[in-house]
Amino acid sequence: MFTEQLIIMNTGSFEAPLARSRFDTRQVPKRDALTLWQDSINVLFDARLRRSPDDGFSASVDAAFIGNVALGRTQSSAQDFDRSRHKLARDGMDGFLLQFYARGQSMSRRGTGETAGSGDLYIIDMAQPLATATTDHDHLSLVVPRRLLEGRLIGSGNHHERVLPAGLPLVSLLRETMTSVYRHFDVMTASDGAATVSPLLELAAAAINNHVREDNAEGVQRALRASIRRYIDSHLLDPALSVGKIMAEFGVSRRTVYRLFEPLGGFSACITHRRLERAMDFLRSPQSGHMTIAEVAATYGFTNPENFSRAFKKTFGLSPRQLRHFASESRDATSDILKPDSAEWTRWIVQLGR
Repeated sequence: MFTEQLIIMNTGSFEAPLARSRFDTRQVPKRDALTLWQDSINVLFDARLRRSPDDGFSASVDAAFIGNVALGRTQSSAQDFDRSRHKLARDGMDGFLLQFYARGQSMSRRGTGETAGSGDLYIIDMAQPLATATTDHDHLSLVVPRRLLEGRLIGSGNHHERVLPAGLPLVSLLRETMTSVYRHFDVMTASDGAATVSPLLELAAAAINNHVREDNAEGVQRALRASIRRYIDSHLLDPALSVGKIMAEFGVSRRTVYRLFEPLGGFSACITHRRLERAMDFLRSPQSGHMTIAEVAATYGFTNPENFSRAFKKTFGLSPRQLRHFASESRDATSDILKPDSAEWTRWIVQLGR
């Protein structure tokens, strides 16, 4: 069933929670699962299974209302999804649905349009008829009211059922950004979510228009910088991490890398700071006790332990040895998470689409 989860971090002051809804057919009796799913998804589509329920059926949605848009992950068995002209007239939904398939695919049953596969951006205009067939699938969807995206698009009425290939750089950036936002749902507040909307829409418009304009360039650059920083974090201890590696991985020039990281003090300074932060986290853990400071320094990319200690103290105000001593006396408390339940999915989508 659908449940709304209100996530409140124990930060010492109240933060408006991120509204979160989940639906999972595994939480309801098997005989009721399909009917409940069809009733729930009906706010967007008329849905029919492509095989008998006796052959196995499951569906789940994990979504959040962020600012004036909704972002969610759907996993489901193979189905047909329709928005007939009768349904369009009846529900009055008016917006865009931007989808990325991580698994499975979707294709038009009318013989028009392309097949959306893994990593592709699939665009649905909810004010236009739709008849698709999907395989078993897992995808991310961004539901955007027309008023928020239409003015950013070239030929806003001409994008229905477009499929933009996964390998296009701006499509890849949008996919990574949506995925990153989704993965942070558990720790986001409502204000955090609202802050992601404008960059998401700027990047979506750039991807759909297939080029960067002056009015969305800043959002695209923020997304590219965030993507590079995620790459840096995942390769932080690689001795070969360099500007050259970033240039090859992202297909950008050296000048672009330097420009993107200028607000952060420069590319090298950013890597050094992240390595210091990673070393600090390790020194605060009990697992660091068996290692000397020189060994910790070498592990986190510093060949000279004295330079490591000086940089560490300059950054954090404590030497590595002092930090480890204080951490052994008092470990940080873990934040509490409170999650009351209620159902909100249908209200969200209706509110967004009209």
